[in-house]
Amino acid sequence: MTDMGLTVTDMGLEKKSSGHELKKHAATIHCSNTLSLLQRKISNALLYHAYKELLLKEEHEITIKELCKLIAYNGNNHAAIKDALKGLLSTVIEWNVVNDITGTEDWTASSILASVCLKGPICLYAYSPRMKQLLHSPTMFGKINLFIQSRFKSSYGLALYENSIRYRGLGFTKWFDMETFRKLMGVPPGKYTIFRDFKRRVLDKSVEEVNTYSDLFVVPEVWREGKQVVKVRFSIKERAKKVRLGGNSKSESSTHPDSDLIKRMIQDYGLQEKQAQQVLEDYGSAFILEKIAVIELSNNYQQGKVQNVTAYFLSALKNNYQPPKTSHEKNLLQQQQNIQQQTDFKKLETLVKKIRKAYLSYREQLIDQMMQQLDVIEYSHFMQDFRDHAAGSIRTLLKLQRHKYTQDTVIQAPQIKALLRQFALKMLPDLMETIISIEQFVEDLPEKSRNAWREFKVLQPQHELLSV
Repeated sequence: MTDMGLTVTDMGLEKKSSGHELKKHAATIHCSNTLSLLQRKISNALLYHAYKELLLKEEHEITIKELCKLIAYNGNNHAAIKDALKGLLSTVIEWNVVNDITGTEDWTASSILASVCLKGPICLYAYSPRMKQLLHSPTMFGKINLFIQSRFKSSYGLALYENSIRYRGLGFTKWFDMETFRKLMGVPPGKYTIFRDFKRRVLDKSVEEVNTYSDLFVVPEVWREGKQVVKVRFSIKERAKKVRLGGNSKSESSTHPDSDLIKRMIQDYGLQEKQAQQVLEDYGSAFILEKIAVIELSNNYQQGKVQNVTAYFLSALKNNYQPPKTSHEKNLLQQQQNIQQQTDFKKLETLVKKIRKAYLSYREQLIDQMMQQLDVIEYSHFMQDFRDHAAGSIRTLLKLQRHKYTQDTVIQAPQIKALLRQFALKMLPDLMETIISIEQFVEDLPEKSRNAWREFKVLQPQHELLSV
């Protein structure tokens, strides 16, 4: 698989007692488009509704009432639903998939929906054959809870949630370059081109929504080259306990994830409650926490030289105070951490190589078994066809290694056996249906191997960036 801001893996669905949950294909998560909030919610709800019969039906049916219920849409403006559906017809997803046989990348593109028809209270909709292939039988995905998605108030917030959930349990997302990340968030070209504006209008607001409405808590980290921010990633933590989010009751506001931050601004930085709430609304929790860290690491603060901590705090927010230049000790610590990360990655890489070798052995054994199951006449014709097909390669090998192989034994040469297996994959129609994918193969391995495979898939792009 490749990652072009259109990283591809697979998608499926499941239900849990806590609500409807959608296993969403990473291609449809990590895609560059400008879907509105309503379009994102409808797309997820339609797929959830259709999934069990995705490969059985050409067209799926849902009532507008049920669709509105799935996305928690309380309005009566069905024209907005219709406009959102039209947008899904014109939104194209593209993805690259590595061909297991040739090793080449196959590029595919499709609109999210192939057709939609509204008949009174009924919505009929269909997916293209290519989209069905993409959406069915998940391997790597992000699990989206439809109840949680219904809470989001902006497309940016829901986009960040979708792009974060795939990395649940791993601690961090991959590093996204800023151009790719802007596309993933659905920011139109030319909008918020200055990072300060992008941070306040998109990044901070989306982080705040994820931390307020979802079961995740994310904190952004930026990668600078000089003064320019070139990459971003997010640390991810699971919420320790479920909290009721949103609403106006006192019991709900007391469990709001930013209540501790508000209390901190009041107690440690001398703000009034209304002032603290206004600061939170203006700047977002992630930006405020970043400036608090800058303040508390500063020499003046640590030495007690700050006379007016409230003014100092507000100035840090307004003027976007930055941490002092990295000291030699911090550089050394970072180098040590990088070395440790490289070592850990090498261990993962070694284990993944063993998994791939085991999978290759499984494929080879299965192909050999299928050839051996041919009856005598079929096998004779099959081998003659192969010798005709590989005649050039056989002649070349016999010339180069005439002391080692003869016409009768050359078929045992590793190079020729590899060609024979490739030929069998093309000529024996039932063979490809019998061989499972490497992702399915991994799912049958011990938990340690499964986790190592998944972690490697996530960390590999980040490792490549650090190695440049």
